[in-house]
Amino acid sequence: MLKEKILSNSTAVRTLVHPSVRKSISNISPDIDSVTPFNTNIIDWLKPIIDLSEFYVYPTNGITEGLNWWSASESRSIKLTAGDYQWVKATQGKDTIQYISVPSSIDGNFKDIPIDMPVALDLAYVGSTKINPISISKNVEYVFYSLSKPFGVRNIRTGWFFTRKKDFRLDALINNAKYYNYYANQVAEHIISNFDIDFVYNSYHKQQLQICDQLNITPSDSVWIATSRDNEYEKFRRTKDIARLCLAGVYNE
Repeated sequence: MLKEKILSNSTAVRTLVHPSVRKSISNISPDIDSVTPFNTNIIDWLKPIIDLSEFYVYPTNGITEGLNWWSASESRSIKLTAGDYQWVKATQGKDTIQYISVPSSIDGNFKDIPIDMPVALDLAYVGSTKINPISISKNVEYVFYSLSKPFGVRNIRTGWFFTRKKDFRLDALINNAKYYNYYANQVAEHIISNFDIDFVYNSYHKQQLQICDQLNITPSDSVWIATSRDNEYEKFRRTKDIARLCLAGVYNE
């Protein structure tokens, strides 16, 4: 039954909301009327894994909106590895910036970040792994993060866009006009105030190992993912021979 459930999945990784997280956010009422400065504790929450204290941070409706905002104004060639997040498209320009997801959207595993070119770093799966520090240098110019993958709240569209240089248009929109998604911000700040960055990993890692052992597949660094070279999982291949399998649907809450 486990294999059949995995095979019936779409090729997307659709994670779930842990019952204690669902209960914790269920009574949050949207702030409809107030005009409140944007504030976030996300940089402190991420520090066990990555230090973004030198970056400006702006809220986004999920990582994808941040990627859209960045790529729409990026004049350089955008380079990415085949099989990485399919929403990002390679482009041509005079110079080059590397887009990379860590842990990788290809297989859910941590990987090295290039240090010899500008980098746009996608952290979508951070929060679904054990605490494994990610070292970055000055060449990392942009960072994208949300709680959609680790905490499963994809329909609420939490997210943050980090940049080393102030984005004056976003600054005017968010910090001056105070236009941003208040409800998504409320939910996001509530989650990171009440749940540690390795909560999801600690909740599901034992099941991940048991299922992978039972099906003879390989657990990824992200607790939501496993990989396989078996031809039976061919439709989930992100590269020539590696299939990325979503385990969320077979976990017991």
